[in-house]
Amino acid sequence: MAQAAIELIGINKSFGAVRANRDINLEIGRGTIHGIVGENGAGKSTLMSILYGFYQADSGEIRVGGQPASIKTPNDAIALGIGMVHQHFMLVDNFTVLENVILGAESDALLKKSIAKARSELERLEREYGLEVDPDAIIEELPVGLQQRVEILKALYRGAEILILDEPTGVLTPAEADHLFRILRQLKDQGKTVVLITHKLREIMAITDTVSVMRQGTMVATRETRKTTVEELAELMVGRRVLLRVEKGEAEAGAVKLAVKNLTVRDTRGVTMV
Repeated sequence: MAQAAIELIGINKSFGAVRANRDINLEIGRGTIHGIVGENGAGKSTLMSILYGFYQADSGEIRVGGQPASIKTPNDAIALGIGMVHQHFMLVDNFTVLENVILGAESDALLKKSIAKARSELERLEREYGLEVDPDAIIEELPVGLQQRVEILKALYRGAEILILDEPTGVLTPAEADHLFRILRQLKDQGKTVVLITHKLREIMAITDTVSVMRQGTMVATRETRKTTVEELAELMVGRRVLLRVEKGEAEAGAVKLAVKNLTVRDTRGVTMV
């Protein structure tokens, strides 16, 4: 396996009486696309929110690049080269693309000299990763697929080497999802590490190198994607065999329940409708 970019060791997290993560151990290889799958409520988004500093684990250890890491806020994660694209985008709708990308990243973000420098860097990132979007476009006027690109650009602008995406295709058209996967492969080719949270198993099979399965707050398995199947992953997710295909017999016509002949329907003006 590739050298570990991220190691989560013995992670526990509870919300009141609910144990969202229970003794989670996970290793994510550097320069890979790693999928995390599970049913809704399995704990996968909570685990990644701990890695990004939205939540703090009750116990356990995080290692980044082999070194112990203290991640108490998203700023701590960003400083360690971790970025996250959330299922619900965190953009200012009436700001431009450029303003959203630099917002909070530079102390003099609204000064002209900083904006000029930021524009040049943003355009470089767009070219390098195939994330073309008009820097002067207003966010609320962009389709969802382009808004997602802005979120990715925000993370890259802040120096992300590890990019977490939470259910990224849930709001995309099939064409937008295909383009996203091309972007993720390009990020991987450039040495970035991508963590993909999803419940769509066929996407996992198409894009990832490795996949971890969570169930009811626990980590039940990690597999090389090329050595597993959709059927095995589905069974690991729910804890029982899942029938992904249902065989149906030939349909047989039954007795007639309603018959209509020579029916004509006119509206109040006498126009024939049927």
